[in-house]
Amino acid sequence: GVGGSMCWLLLLLLSRSSSSSIFPPRPGIMAEFSDLLLSVLSSVRVPRSGDRVHKDECAFSFDTPESEGGLYICMNTFLGFGKQHVEKHYQKTGQRAYLHLRRTRLPKVDDGSSGAGDPPKKKPTRLAIGVEGGFEVDTENFEYDEEVKVVILPENAVISRDSLILMSTAVRDRVSASIDAMLAADSASRKQEIQAWDGEVRQVSKHALDLKQMGNNLRIPPCGWKCSRCDLKENLWLNLTDGSILCGRRYFDGSGGNNHALEHYKQSGYPLAVKLGTITPDGADVYSYDEDDMVLDPNLAEHLSHFGINMMKMQKVGARTAQLNLGTGAGHSTYQACSAVLSDHY
Repeated sequence: GVGGSMCWLLLLLLSRSSSSSIFPPRPGIMAEFSDLLLSVLSSVRVPRSGDRVHKDECAFSFDTPESEGGLYICMNTFLGFGKQHVEKHYQKTGQRAYLHLRRTRLPKVDDGSSGAGDPPKKKPTRLAIGVEGGFEVDTENFEYDEEVKVVILPENAVISRDSLILMSTAVRDRVSASIDAMLAADSASRKQEIQAWDGEVRQVSKHALDLKQMGNNLRIPPCGWKCSRCDLKENLWLNLTDGSILCGRRYFDGSGGNNHALEHYKQSGYPLAVKLGTITPDGADVYSYDEDDMVLDPNLAEHLSHFGINMMKMQKVGARTAQLNLGTGAGHSTYQACSAVLSDHY
């Protein structure tokens, strides 16, 4: 019948994937793979913007997806492990679901179509080199063939990505979402490279560690802000001392703010302000008027929580300062994403 045909097709797909696995299949493991995935489903996470996905190298060795055994990325912690270490991680943590990546480097084929017909290069939106939105560098002369599978321990069950279409909706949707997000995310090492070469790299402010904040019980909403001295609703800065919301500097072309945040610093001496709309779990644009530069605030989450803002639930809904310096992102309205922020915040 139809059910028997579906089961046969499922076993065929899984047996093909298992035959190429570095884990030799044990007798009897070719049954109930859907139930196996269902049993680990609660531990399978979809990485968020604040998560680091370690998909380039093993945490304890130099194994990579290009190594003979590939790389195993825990689908809960997103830590990467080579063949010699993945079993140890399972035994220590009990995490059973892993994304297995095997990557083969292939020479790039020149089809002769490159040249005058290429699309124009995109205008850079970041003060950075070789990163998304930054200035381009020469591309490599090779490409990759990538194998993506799910491995369940201790059963050593290997499940091909294609076979997920035959699983239940709950299993298929959750596991596929996790795989897609893990593959799309910048790897942890990639993020470090971006920080090293990005023009937005900043120093820790001398005011960050001992910043005094007023006990005025002020609570700032997660969006829907307006300058307290004018009607501007974009390019707004929250002073981290007293919670005042004021507009930023006026740009050379007449756009931007009315300098009210700067005037407030000159009157009060309160040095640090965070740009509203740039707050995410990864950080935000923080400016020190005293140091006259963009800075880092290691205690930003604590400073924001003083005013009732949960940094881990915030989303970027405004252009970053570096984008504005390059003349991009100015048309992005804070209110376009306000409803999304509110639904996630509460």
